[in-house]
Amino acid sequence: MKDNRLLPPEEAASQMVDTLSLPDRWLRIDQALLNDGSAAEAVWTYFDAQTPELAARPVTAGGRAAAWFVQVGAFEAVLRHYRRGGFVAKLVQDRYIWSGLSQTRAFLEFDLLRSLWRAGLPVPRPLGAAVWKQGLTYRAALLTQRIPDAQPLAHVKDLVLWARAGAAIAALHRFGVWHADLNVFNVLCDAQGQIWLIDFDRGRLGSLSPGKRAENLSRLLRSLKKTGGDHYQACWLALIEGYQQVWFAQEQLK
Repeated sequence: MKDNRLLPPEEAASQMVDTLSLPDRWLRIDQALLNDGSAAEAVWTYFDAQTPELAARPVTAGGRAAAWFVQVGAFEAVLRHYRRGGFVAKLVQDRYIWSGLSQTRAFLEFDLLRSLWRAGLPVPRPLGAAVWKQGLTYRAALLTQRIPDAQPLAHVKDLVLWARAGAAIAALHRFGVWHADLNVFNVLCDAQGQIWLIDFDRGRLGSLSPGKRAENLSRLLRSLKKTGGDHYQACWLALIEGYQQVWFAQEQLK
């Protein structure tokens, strides 16, 4: 049995990714899921929550009722099927317009996460992405390593942890990442007090303008106001202090 701890970032570069394909379906998979003795054909079942060996349990917070905690070989993982939100979800729940494999939601998020994880940023290890094409549309799923004993920032009252969250977000922005849905449920805190950022669907890596940074932070503040009660101002001030310390420290190094 492999060690199930999160792999240290300095070991990330040695981990490789394979792309597997069958007619109208594709996988991008961390080789660690192949090196544990699993047959290549078996990894397709890792993206089906009905597979008994996964022992799937629904994720109760977020996920649009399409996310599960699963056991994949030596890894505790989170399986998420892509689902639409808003009005469109009433018409089409889980299908997206096909514009090429490299442009699918799952492959884009997997590749972005892998870049961030290999750079040592606080994101979960991406384990696999799956795409199923039918006609002009496709369905998709993503598999990431689970962060043990984590809770959303929305449930945290310790201001030290809020400052750490701000520092983690600043590091993300420094790397040039725009998060499409930065909110207090997509920032996690584990039992050791480490901050993690999750759910990078539709995220982008590149040049991040001051306006985009402000947009991210404004979205986060709106979500905090909805959940933070009377403590939201203190939490926000702590987060901004942590953010500014990292952001301006990097400015001075330029």
